[in-house]
Amino acid sequence: MGHSSSDEAILHSCIKSSLLLDRSPIHCSSSPNYRMLDNLCEELMVEILTRLPPKSLLQFRSVSKSLHSCIDSPGFIRRHTSRSPQRLAFTHLVGHNYIKEYGDDVFCTLHAEDQLPLRGYIGITAVKFPHRNINIVGSCNGILCLLGCKDGVISLWNPSIMRQLTLPDCPRRCIYGLGIGFGFDPITDDNKIVSIPINGNGKGESSFVYALKTGAWRPIVSPMPLYSKSLSRSVYLNGVLHWVVGRCFPDSEQVEVGYIMTLDLRTHVFGMIALPKPCWETRRLATIQGSLAVITIVGDDSWVWVRRDADDSWSVVLESRANQVGFGVTKVLELSNSGDLLLDDVSDGFQVYNPKTGVRSLLVDFNDTSSLVNMNMYVESLHLLHMGTACEINHLFLQEKNKKKPNLVTSFKSISENDCLDYLFQYF
Repeated sequence: MGHSSSDEAILHSCIKSSLLLDRSPIHCSSSPNYRMLDNLCEELMVEILTRLPPKSLLQFRSVSKSLHSCIDSPGFIRRHTSRSPQRLAFTHLVGHNYIKEYGDDVFCTLHAEDQLPLRGYIGITAVKFPHRNINIVGSCNGILCLLGCKDGVISLWNPSIMRQLTLPDCPRRCIYGLGIGFGFDPITDDNKIVSIPINGNGKGESSFVYALKTGAWRPIVSPMPLYSKSLSRSVYLNGVLHWVVGRCFPDSEQVEVGYIMTLDLRTHVFGMIALPKPCWETRRLATIQGSLAVITIVGDDSWVWVRRDADDSWSVVLESRANQVGFGVTKVLELSNSGDLLLDDVSDGFQVYNPKTGVRSLLVDFNDTSSLVNMNMYVESLHLLHMGTACEINHLFLQEKNKKKPNLVTSFKSISENDCLDYLFQYF
């Protein structure tokens, strides 16, 4: 359910009335000797608060000590997060000469599901990531997990409240996102980051887990059976992280797809799930219809499979052939409001796919000097409110597609690609 402006107006009115009456606007049920408002009970106030966007909640925190205490409470933050609608974070790369996952100059646009860039980015603000040279390697509870492409630094970023937390160095330096997992432990009520050896566990390398509440990395028992390579980025679902891992043929360096390796964040126990057949070139995982999904590619054909936990079976929800328009799907996100799928297609780029009609609609780039290179789901939340540091809110005044300054292309010829984003900061 989305945030309602009428809810916010009602809450404003109630708080104003209560202050005029010299009453405390709200008290959490855990606070002693709390009063009830005349026309609106505490439960209804909290109900309204949980439906408001983080920006409004941050403002309400300064109204009174009781509001501040309520909004800051872990129980309220959990409840608010569970009710927040899904949103989309699109990553854009300045310039066109970089491999997708290792771009130097990137920026982000944040969208509601009904604000997809099908024709442009009207009303959408471009913002800086808290660090340069990063990849998004996970999303959970409104927090995006970022990995430095060059220095291996892991950080957490909540774009809704512009706060970030830089983690201490992992005992094993992480550079490639294939070895990082990010999720939530419902037992300890804590977000966790996991690092596994991307080149397998046959050399006795340890895996490590970082818990936000402890603020430290600790080793965990390595997974069994042995694997030789991590082949996919991790996907989090229901307290469990998932990777596609490969195993080598005996006496050969050729890697075959092996299975889906799992890690239960509650117990730190590894497990395995068999892949659907055929599963050659399986390199991507996703979540669709609340279930685990895999993308398999055979030649120029690709399939998206969804796993049914009840009978441990797989079923195809999308099939793309080389002779059709679009093939080679490499990433899938599901829109919660419509059931449509967002696809990253090798041949046609980013697009919206309607499974019922088969219609595909392309997403456009932000402007002529940038490329849309990644997409991730997140929700608006207050997580990290009391951790890390506030980010400088840098809105990028980038011209939208086909609206750039006439001399932009000429100007770009005289500077390096690494300086392109800095140029845009200065002149737009």
